[in-house]
Amino acid sequence: MIEVEKTELAYRKIEKSILNGSVPPGSPLRVATLAKTLKLSATPVREALAMLEEKRLVVPGTSCGWRVAPVSFDELVDLEDARLLIEQRLLEESIETGGLDWEGNVIAAHHKLLRTPHPIGVEGIEARERWVEVHDGFHFALIAEGKSAWLKSFHQTTFLQLQRHHQALLFHPSVINPRASSKHTEVTVDLLHKALAHEHHTLLMQASLDRDQKAAATLLSDHVRITLSIYQSMLENRAGQTLNIHLGERKRA
Repeated sequence: MIEVEKTELAYRKIEKSILNGSVPPGSPLRVATLAKTLKLSATPVREALAMLEEKRLVVPGTSCGWRVAPVSFDELVDLEDARLLIEQRLLEESIETGGLDWEGNVIAAHHKLLRTPHPIGVEGIEARERWVEVHDGFHFALIAEGKSAWLKSFHQTTFLQLQRHHQALLFHPSVINPRASSKHTEVTVDLLHKALAHEHHTLLMQASLDRDQKAAATLLSDHVRITLSIYQSMLENRAGQTLNIHLGERKRA
């Protein structure tokens, strides 16, 4: 295996462990340890970490070389705002120019999403990775006929960052809120099922296929805001607060 291939292998494996949440935000990434785990020399591992730093997935550490980039709820909100700016534009263009093939791909992606179990309460990283792949695939299908290659590239980058924030919220909430419990309660499980509900995606698909740009843009915005509200409420509940959740608003009991 040539050095470029070794670096690419190290990059993909480390990136995957960051995005699927198996290595939590803030975790140290020591070159020697990673090289031993990946059965590679230190050079490709170091080069891979430098590439991941450019992608803002890792940051320099104080004494261990690198660590997984931190996450925060404020950054999640910022990322979702950026996502909306990009995705609404691409969605409008897809609705305007997409043909029958686009419609068929959207319907197929939605069907796959309906058939894929939520990862909440399911053991194993594979189930989480599968759901993320299918969920993101639905959103990518919706915007596939967008015109701007640059906007699509920015959208992909934003989704990668969102993916690791969502994994942290779902499985490592204490890295965002130190007071939050690491275990799901019945209340937080219910909140998570609301956040991952199919209803939002179905309405978004229907508006898009009806070529209603305004309704689709509004539904996409509502979907993001509702999810953020539920995630924030989930964090607060894990920290010991009691909350009643209604779609689109958050009320303290």
